[in-house]
Amino acid sequence: MGWVVLTLRKKELKRTHADYQMRDLQIAREQRQMSRQYQYEQSVIQGQQNEEVRDLRTSYNDQRSSLRDQLSVLREDQSESGSSETAAEIADIQSELEQLQLTYSENTNDVKTFYETELAMIEEEANDIETMYEQEKVDVESQMESVSQEIQSVSDAISNAIQQSTIKLS
Repeated sequence: MGWVVLTLRKKELKRTHADYQMRDLQIAREQRQMSRQYQYEQSVIQGQQNEEVRDLRTSYNDQRSSLRDQLSVLREDQSESGSSETAAEIADIQSELEQLQLTYSENTNDVKTFYETELAMIEEEANDIETMYEQEKVDVESQMESVSQEIQSVSDAISNAIQQSTIKLS
């Protein structure tokens, strides 16, 4: 009769083992989903960064082109008239060009720094979640191993119980 109880225990252990296998599979799926989500968020942020940098570059190029056109006109005027007043205006525009370049560089660096920080935060969060999944996976795998060993022990006990309960005719 003991082997019947052991057989029921073995059946319950197999169900528990199957539950752990299912959770292990779910963890793997969740990890892949998280990886896809991380890649999506990363590409969205990189797209936003590229768009902002492109807008800054377009604005800078437009302003620079306008200042260069003014500079070209002033240089033509200076060559025709030789006025010192025109030389001062040329110096002012060259100063504006230098300031425009400096402002553009600062703004571009600020945008890149902001988005690099955003990417770092997303990566850190993804790493934390990945670590959590890995720890849970290790726990589930150790539980599966433990249940497998118990199933083997119960199987051996069932075998022994059946042999002991066999009627021996001598």
